[in-house]
Amino acid sequence: MKIAMLTRYGPMGANSRYRLLQYIPSFERAGHTVAVRPMLDDAYLQALYASGRRSPWQVARGYLHRLAQLRELEQHDIVLCDQEFFPYLPPMAERLAAGCCARLVVDYDDAAYHKYRNIPLLRQRIPELMAQAEAVVVGNRHLESFAARHSRNVHVIPTVVDVARYTPKHFDSTAAGVRLVWIGTPVTAEFLKPLAPVLAELKLRYPGLGLRLIGSGEAIRQWLPYAEVVAWSEASEARLLAECDIGLMPLPNNEFTRGKCGLKLIQCMAAGLPVVGSPVGANCEIVREGREGYLAGTPQRWFEALEQLIVSPWLRGELGRNAALRVRQNYSLQQGASAWLRIIEQPECENRVECDPVVRIAAPPAPEARC
Repeated sequence: MKIAMLTRYGPMGANSRYRLLQYIPSFERAGHTVAVRPMLDDAYLQALYASGRRSPWQVARGYLHRLAQLRELEQHDIVLCDQEFFPYLPPMAERLAAGCCARLVVDYDDAAYHKYRNIPLLRQRIPELMAQAEAVVVGNRHLESFAARHSRNVHVIPTVVDVARYTPKHFDSTAAGVRLVWIGTPVTAEFLKPLAPVLAELKLRYPGLGLRLIGSGEAIRQWLPYAEVVAWSEASEARLLAECDIGLMPLPNNEFTRGKCGLKLIQCMAAGLPVVGSPVGANCEIVREGREGYLAGTPQRWFEALEQLIVSPWLRGELGRNAALRVRQNYSLQQGASAWLRIIEQPECENRVECDPVVRIAAPPAPEARC
C-alpha cells in the first residue's frame, strides 16, 4: 500500500514525530511504502523557538508546499493527515483537499478545534473534516468524546515511545542530590511558571536539589534562574532524562490542555522516573496515584508530592520501576504500530456497532474524582 503522511512539521516537531513519523519503519516492515510531506520544515520551528514569533514568509511557503502536495495524493492508496490540511483557511479548503484522497485518516494529539472556537466561519472546519475522513485517530478519551460526535469510526491510540531507546534508571540510595526534570519546547515552557514558587521553596529546603529543563529555551530563567537549561535533540533526550530522578508535567486545566496526550510523562516514565503531573486530560489515564507517581492539582499538593519523592530514594526506585513497566505494557511503539496497521489495512468501516473500531491500548483512566 502507498501511504502519504501529511504532517504539520518535520522531525523536530514532537507531535508529528511521535504521532506519525516514528511509525514509518513499522509500516515499511509490513510491506507498505511511505511518502512524508510536511507543511512546515524544521527551520520554521527553529525560528519560532528562538524568537517566539512565527515567520509570515515561512508560513506562506508552507501553504504553497501543501497546495503542491495535493496533486500527489491521488497517487497514494491512503493519506494520513496530521490534524488538518490548511490551518485557518475556510472549511472549503479542507473539503477540497479531502476530496483528493482515495482514503483519508486524520490524527489528533490535541484539541485542534479549540483554536477556532471564537471564529464562527472556522468553527466547523475540524468537525467537517472528521466527518469526511474514513477514520479519526485520537490520543486520549477527551478527544474521543469530541470526535465521536462527528465520526462513526474513531480510534484511540495514545502517544507512544520506542522503549528500546530508553534504559530505565537504577536508583542509588547513596547518590547525593536529586534532580527534577521537565522536557518540552519554549512554547510549552510557559506551563512551568505557576510551579516556580513551589520549586523555589523546595530549593530553599533542599539546597542540593537540581532542576533540568530540556528544550525550554533560556527565557524560562526569568522564573527559574537556578535551572540547568539543556538543548533538546532526538539523539540525547533519553539519556538526559535517565540522568534525572523525578519527572514533571504541570498543566493548566482548560479545553486545550485536556486534549494533550501526556508525552512528557510517558518519556520520563520510560526512563524509569517517578512522575508528578497535573490531573488534566491524559495525565489521569497515564499515572495511577501512588504507583507510578502522583497527580497534583494545587501548589500544596505539588510541594507534598515532590518532597515525598525527594526524601525517599526507595520510593523513587519503586515508583520508577512501576513507571517503566507501565510504559512497556501500555505505551510502546510496538503496540501503537499494531493499532495503526489494523486501521490502514482494514477496509473502510461503515457501521461502528458491527466493526467496533475503537482501539484502546492504554489502561482504564483513573477514577473520575482524581481528575
